[in-house]
Order: sequence, then C-alpha cells, then structure tokens
Amino acid sequence: MRRLLTLLCTFSLTASAWDATGHSVVAVIAYDRLTPRARSRVDDLLRKHPDYESILTRGAPEEPAARARFAFMMAAVWPDLIKGDRRFYDDTRQNAVPTALLPGFPDMRRHTNWHYYDTPYAPDGAPIQKQPPPSALSELPRLIRELKRASEAQKVYDLPWFEHIVGDVHQPLHSIGRFLKSAEGSDQGGNRVFVMPGQTLHALWDSACGRENSVAYVTKFAAEAVAENPPPRRMEKNPRKWIEESAKIAIAQVYTFGNETGSREHPVRLPQSYMENARKVAKARVAMAGYRLAAMLNDRLN
Repeated sequence: MRRLLTLLCTFSLTASAWDATGHSVVAVIAYDRLTPRARSRVDDLLRKHPDYESILTRGAPEEPAARARFAFMMAAVWPDLIKGDRRFYDDTRQNAVPTALLPGFPDMRRHTNWHYYDTPYAPDGAPIQKQPPPSALSELPRLIRELKRASEAQKVYDLPWFEHIVGDVHQPLHSIGRFLKSAEGSDQGGNRVFVMPGQTLHALWDSACGRENSVAYVTKFAAEAVAENPPPRRMEKNPRKWIEESAKIAIAQVYTFGNETGSREHPVRLPQSYMENARKVAKARVAMAGYRLAAMLNDRLN
C-alpha cells in the first residue's frame, strides 16, 4: 500500500486535533470493526463524495478493499483539509464572503466550530463563558440522526464529518476551555498555553500519536493502541458523555502543571514524564474513539 505521507504533509499546516495521524488511526480502528453491511454502506457513500477522486483516493492503492479502507481514512481527515481549501469559506469570521456552491455539497462553509466543545473549567474560580452552538456538542447528535434518516446526498456529506468529530472530541483539549483569573477569556483548549518554543499545549496533544503518516505506521500504532486498551464491556453511545469524559481526562492528565500559561518567549517547561504520559493517554483515547465510531456506524448503517 502506498504512503499517505506526501498528501497529508501538503495539508500539515491546516490539520488539527490528533493531526492527520491520529484521525487516521481512529479510522483504521473503526473500519476494521465494521460489520460487512456497514462497511459496504460506508464504502458506497464515500464513492459518491464530490472529493472521492481528488482527495479521498488520491495516492490510494488500486486493490479495491485497500482502496476503500484508504478512502475511509482520508475521509476522517477531510474536515481539517478544507480549512485551507479556497473552495470553502470560514463562516465564523465577521463579514465572511460565501464561496460558490459546488455540486454535491449542501454548503461551502468550513464549520470550524464543529470540531470542539469547550467545557468551561475554572480551577481558580475565574468567571466562565459557555460556548454557544453550533459545536461538537450540538452537531454530533444531529449527525447521528441524519446517518439513519437523512437523504443519501446528506449522508454522503455527513459521514466524513461524523468520523472526524468523533475523533476530535476524544482529544481531551477539544472538550475543554480553561479560564483563569490571570488571563482574559478561555485558553481555547490549550491553544493559548505555550509549553515549548513554538508549540502550544494543544499542538503537543494533537501530535501525541506521532507525525508519521505512512499506512504502515498508522496500522502499527492502531494495533498497539488496541492491544493496550481493549474495548469496554459497555459501549457508551451518548456524545455528551464522550465530551464530559474527555474534559475530566483533560483536568486529570493534561493540566497537571498548574495554572501556568507560559508565553512564546517563556514557555512552560514540561518533564519527559509528561510527554510519555501524553502518548499513553493518546493511545487510550484514539482506541476508544475508534471503538465508538465503529459501534455508531454499525448501529446507524446496518
């Protein structure tokens, strides 16, 4: 199977939440656990996607089964790729100018606020603000409903988004926003916390699964994550519970260095043990995301 590296590196500056590597790992874990019927349905839906040839199977192997698996992996990354795609526009910006509606898309928005829900966390009693919809909290339940009941065209559009956002909310910093008296507003999931030269806390956790994007690496990392973190006996299917779980993990495992924020010039210095634990937690989170993604697609598309 050919490497994903060339294609994914093209978009490395716009990818987020687990980076392309983590999203690919989640997708592999899920795809390998789909029932034959659900797998056939996702394969069929993705073949109808407007970007199937140009993005989802660009550089894919010719062998049909491997090609379909590759497309599912790339679909999980697609919502990040469009952040740098001029066909789409950032609807969260003031005075945003819509781009032309293209065939196969219900809209051309980038929907950047669908990727997260910042559960307010104020360890020192700072005033908080709740994130308004749309967000991952509002969009995941909608996508779950539509994958069962919507038109075929809507399901084609929704599937990559569902793959992606399920992965997103299992990255702890996509489910929390920390408020401190010493800072103005939320830390935006660690995006305003600097932990080493040129890197934010959020970016550190995005890359906790590594930055190697070859299919061989993704497959190996997925196998390790599954071996170390077997499926739960009871599969939680409520997205709100997923987000609450991730927020708790962020409090217990991410913000362990206290109420510091650092700065570009003077970042917070984290010990090697922090990095090692981040990788361990990341493995557990991508495994859980993969299990839950597969369970939901088996339920919705069987």
